[in-house]
Amino acid sequence: MLFFIALVFRLYRLLLLGLALLIGFTGYVLYFASEEFYFFVYDTLTFQNASSVGHLVEWFLALDAMVANPEGIGLAMSGNTGSVEDDVRVGGENQFLIYGVQLGVFGMLLYIAALGLGIFKSLQVFRYTENVSEARVAFVAASTKFGLLLPLFTANAELYAYVSLVSWWAIGYSLSVYNRLMPSIKTSSHLSAP
Repeated sequence: MLFFIALVFRLYRLLLLGLALLIGFTGYVLYFASEEFYFFVYDTLTFQNASSVGHLVEWFLALDAMVANPEGIGLAMSGNTGSVEDDVRVGGENQFLIYGVQLGVFGMLLYIAALGLGIFKSLQVFRYTENVSEARVAFVAASTKFGLLLPLFTANAELYAYVSLVSWWAIGYSLSVYNRLMPSIKTSSHLSAP
């Protein structure tokens, strides 16, 4: 999240500081950390601890279901919804794969495209709008959805109504502002092109 915000606000010194801290942490783990901490980090990154292996098993089950049924097996047949029997539930710990199992490969790609487009267009609204309230909503929309990208690999975050409804509302609001601002955004992007 901090790297994303630093990129949005063009805080390149903060990015360099973050990179230096990451390199420093890597050096600490490799050369100075206790053996127990080193193996904890190593096992986590190589998916060898119990939690990581559990996620991998769920991901492979979901991928297998997507290969067997590329058009999907139906809504609420994946994930950790309470309405599905454990015997028929397929892979449930990756939001992208959950949509892939439920809606098929095309549905998963549409979800990923909607996320990417929502983040990109919200950032454009943040940069080009003159209204501070609209800019704030657009920034919160983009940063919330970007911040959820990593947790979506190990959780069904769209299951929680507040997170899902508020973040998608903010994306929708930002896109409506984008549609209103589109002529000025296109004009400014043509002026800045070489």
